[in-house]
Amino acid sequence: SPICSAAASTRSRSTVVMESKSSPNMPMRAPVRGRRTVSFNARLSRNMSAAKKILSEADLYFARSVTAQYKAFACAGGIYDTQCAEGSYKGAAYEKRAMALSAQFRNKQRSPAAKARELFENRRHAIIEAHDCQHEEDLFVRFPKLSSAYVMGKSEAMRTCSRYVVPESVEEEYMAAAVDRQMKMRGVPGGVYSSSCTEANQKGQAEQARVAALATAFRSAQKSVNKKTQERYNAAKYGRDHFGHGCDHEEYEFNKFPASAAAMRPTSYGY
Repeated sequence: SPICSAAASTRSRSTVVMESKSSPNMPMRAPVRGRRTVSFNARLSRNMSAAKKILSEADLYFARSVTAQYKAFACAGGIYDTQCAEGSYKGAAYEKRAMALSAQFRNKQRSPAAKARELFENRRHAIIEAHDCQHEEDLFVRFPKLSSAYVMGKSEAMRTCSRYVVPESVEEEYMAAAVDRQMKMRGVPGGVYSSSCTEANQKGQAEQARVAALATAFRSAQKSVNKKTQERYNAAKYGRDHFGHGCDHEEYEFNKFPASAAAMRPTSYGY
């Protein structure tokens, strides 16, 4: 009958299909997905470039704002004290500004590895100072210039740098000098300073930088007892928070010798 013949033909076709699928000459094949062609979108590229430029400008704006706030904090009355004087003779202030611009120019000549290392190191120290605030941590991660300005500005405003902390004993002076020597050896393991570490760009400026450092140390010794005590406390806290590693012995040394804590530097040897 037509129905039986149709059923038989259907069974024969299914048998052929099954046999063909299981045949070693025609193995089963999974369906191949069509490849998606990604074309270059000029408009999207322009938008991404514009977004990067906007974020870079925002990063610079935040960094300048933080620097201005810390300057206002360091000199609340609007008058710089003798410790903040940029020079002790005529023309020294202009030379310091020229050296600062020269240092910024030399920093741009660093290798990508050095830039990345300093970026992550500054970000790490900024997050430590973020007061456990998620919003501040997000800003430091997104804006590297902001994190660098925050670390430097707070260090200068709180006077936790080795230039400001005055040792009170021979032992503390020795410990601070030993730590400073180790930090320099780590920053320049080969013994040859790179172009970014040059103190000046013309003859005589290196000596002027050394004289300025000695003048800063001399002016720091003229501070009041209250200010010295506060700065020593700030330096010890800075060492415990950033370089203590949860070690009781290191924290004890930082508390006993705050000048050695102020001499500690990041692994990137940046400021």
